[in-house]
Amino acid sequence: MRSLIGLVLCHLLPTVPATAPQTVPSTVRITVQLVDIRSAKGGVIHVGLHREPGTGFPGPSPFVNQDLKPLGSDASMTFEAPPGAYAIAVHHDQNSNGKLDTNFVGIPKEGYGVSNDARPMFSAPRFAAARVLVSRDTTLTVHIVY
Repeated sequence: MRSLIGLVLCHLLPTVPATAPQTVPSTVRITVQLVDIRSAKGGVIHVGLHREPGTGFPGPSPFVNQDLKPLGSDASMTFEAPPGAYAIAVHHDQNSNGKLDTNFVGIPKEGYGVSNDARPMFSAPRFAAARVLVSRDTTLTVHIVY
């Protein structure tokens, strides 16, 4: 009797079409749009893509870095990477000495920015505040602060 009721219910219930499983791409394109660059300052802009905390964020990335010469107030660059959590760190090295120059209190004297425009008050930005989960091609905007 139970099997008969189950069979009748199966025929009366609407059928739900099966959806195709979503495939995860092996790499995604992460485009970083930099805005508010002071190109007249010259130098080099260092952009680091960090994969995980504890990798020197917001400094140079052990994963991948790219450099560009500032030619205007906006610029962009693209990274190819596997999907996952990332944080972007940007430094406008105006005097091309390879480091972020700070004053005696530790406040940057050169332009910088991070993903999510994280701006802590009394310390460098933390990875968790700048973390972005990337599962498909994405464009991130980073404002440079001087």
